[in-house]
Amino acid sequence: MGMRILVLHGPNLNLLGEREGDEPGKNLEDLNQAIRTKAAAYGLDVKIFQSNHEGELVDTLHAERRWADGVIVNPAALTHSSYALREGLVAIGKPAVEVHLTDIRRREAGRGKSVLKEVCAAQVTGKGFDSYLIALQRFATGDLTGRKKRAKEAEPAKARALSPAKPEAGQSKTLGRSTPAQVSLPRSETVRKTIGPAAAPGPRAAAEKMIGAGNRAAAESSLGRPAVASSRSAGDKTLGRAAPPEKGPAAGLLNRALVRQKIADRLSGKLSPAGLATWARGQWFEVRRGAPAESGHREVLEDSLQSLVLSTLPASRLSDDQLIDLMTQLDG
Repeated sequence: MGMRILVLHGPNLNLLGEREGDEPGKNLEDLNQAIRTKAAAYGLDVKIFQSNHEGELVDTLHAERRWADGVIVNPAALTHSSYALREGLVAIGKPAVEVHLTDIRRREAGRGKSVLKEVCAAQVTGKGFDSYLIALQRFATGDLTGRKKRAKEAEPAKARALSPAKPEAGQSKTLGRSTPAQVSLPRSETVRKTIGPAAAPGPRAAAEKMIGAGNRAAAESSLGRPAVASSRSAGDKTLGRAAPPEKGPAAGLLNRALVRQKIADRLSGKLSPAGLATWARGQWFEVRRGAPAESGHREVLEDSLQSLVLSTLPASRLSDDQLIDLMTQLDG
């Protein structure tokens, strides 16, 4: 399935073709048909909505936030005033392109710049119907979603994965089985491979004894370098085997405890409001792209991150009490 793009037409575009300065004979339905045709050619799925009311545009943005992968929006008369639409685009965390049929720079001379421009990935103006079609092309090529960049970055890694591994100098070649992982030590150290009575304990032997007794951190500190993990238990008599990985939370897993900790850091002053919002936005993007999240709590985590993304904006700023309430909700 291709990308899913939500197209929003702002106020008065329902009269397209009838207004002064519009190209005669080209109405809104003609524009929508051109959008659908081009989207089909690019393999994109589109939903199109027009309203003369700011609130309906924002409501549609919210309602389609889980469906849409990207947004194309023509704010029309709301270009210089719709902070609600601006905050809505920030809240859903999807790449957006602002489009205009005409060159709005002529209007900006007296009204100021578009309030949406800074939260959109791109702006296309003055191209008529083609403004929308150019935006569709940007999504189709992956230019706005990072797909092109990620694919380019993945090429060297893919090439390395397909290339046969070259044995290092002095390494024996084995057929049909992999060689056990080897621990490299400084050249000044020698690896003893004798089994039997232990030699007089040196600094490394003392460290291994401390690790076996559960004092890994103390051993590392006393030597000034990471200790070599030993795979031997009380009953094992083998050398050179890697220890099994310790069980614990999956690396990079977003969970409620992590979000609570970030909020606590914000309340204690370790993290600034802007820093918390920036962290939340990054996590939101990762989860929406399929990053792992705590089982059974993905939706509440997404909602909490949305609230934190908006927490520094005037209309949705969170007080300390509200942040504490959010932490309480994450405990449930």
